[in-house]
Amino acid sequence: MKTMKISLLAAALALAGASRAETLRLQRVEGDLIPSSLVTAKAAPAPMAEESRPVYFSWALDANEALSPPAPFRAESREFWTQLDAAKAKQGWGFVPTAEGALVRISLQGAGKNRSLRASDVQLRVDGAVRDSASVIEHLAEDADLKAVGAQFSDGTLVFQLAPGLVGKRIDVALPKSAAGALMHVLEPASPVVMTLSANAVQAVPGQRITLDAGFLDQAKARSARKVAGLVTAPDGRSFDLEFRIDKAGRAVASFEIPADAGGGLEPWEIHAFGSAQLAKDTVLRDARTAVMVGLPTARFTGAAEVLQRDGGVVFQMPVETAAAGRYELRGTLYGSDASGVLKPMAIAHGAQVLGAGGGTLELHFTPDVLNPALGAPYALRDLNLSDQSRMSLSEQRREALDIAQLP
Repeated sequence: MKTMKISLLAAALALAGASRAETLRLQRVEGDLIPSSLVTAKAAPAPMAEESRPVYFSWALDANEALSPPAPFRAESREFWTQLDAAKAKQGWGFVPTAEGALVRISLQGAGKNRSLRASDVQLRVDGAVRDSASVIEHLAEDADLKAVGAQFSDGTLVFQLAPGLVGKRIDVALPKSAAGALMHVLEPASPVVMTLSANAVQAVPGQRITLDAGFLDQAKARSARKVAGLVTAPDGRSFDLEFRIDKAGRAVASFEIPADAGGGLEPWEIHAFGSAQLAKDTVLRDARTAVMVGLPTARFTGAAEVLQRDGGVVFQMPVETAAAGRYELRGTLYGSDASGVLKPMAIAHGAQVLGAGGGTLELHFTPDVLNPALGAPYALRDLNLSDQSRMSLSEQRREALDIAQLP
């Protein structure tokens, strides 16, 4: 009889701390990061004792400060690169500067790359006429000068800045005495002509399709791209060609799928696009780069979620499936509605704990002190992220995870 009383007392205390849970289903919208399958990652280092304990924390947000997702990164380029074989380097290669102060860097390639490159090795032509270096070059740094200041350029590099008054003129750069190829880099810091490049996702998982958008701006006004090509380079050295299509608006678009056997972690998949635009009678070249971080999804949500009241606060429980043991983290933002029915940010919560391979349940704890009494139903949980802390990788991300009619 005494044992029964103790059991009833324990049950009563448990019920006093937590109310009936409401079961919901996670929502998915376009742009969410949701893995179709899991990756069995290599074993993570065993956590220290203090890292094995679950950790939960939350903090209140200002309801009047609107939260907005970060805009996709857009690379902007005022530079281009061109690889010249020995014959082309000897003959010369030209471009038309669009602004004063263009910087030209030439690096020898192949058999001759370890020798010094001097100003006397370079022939400069302006609109087809050979000119002396002093009339074309304002500032110059030879190989020895670059090494003296610790510049991290390869051996056999020469850098110079064009003199004023050459905008709109064709500048040909040749190495008539060289038997080596050369890499030429032209940077126009003050140019009004910019090539842009962006991806529709910064974080990705194997099997996900990435869409790319490239274009040209001239004094912030859109210009039609003439031609754009590209390359994706993986951290393991593999590369994949990109085929850009120019639409009616003059934008160049392409897409590629992250291979199913892609590696992941903190190393980026680099995207390199090289394009041209026609401005008046001149062709302007630009190269642009961006990157996508590919994570190995070792965990994912089952799709179910429970909301319950505990100790005056609100707890979200998220069952997850795991392919590897590790420490997993959950993050989310709770919203409530103001008097006019508009959703306003209330609080952010993080929770992390160690789970074994197979699965478990992660929790977000919104404590009573972070719940804004001025915000009421309906509620919403937004920006729900699931990460593998052991391998520093994002596994799943849902922007509009839950709409909640009423909290328990």
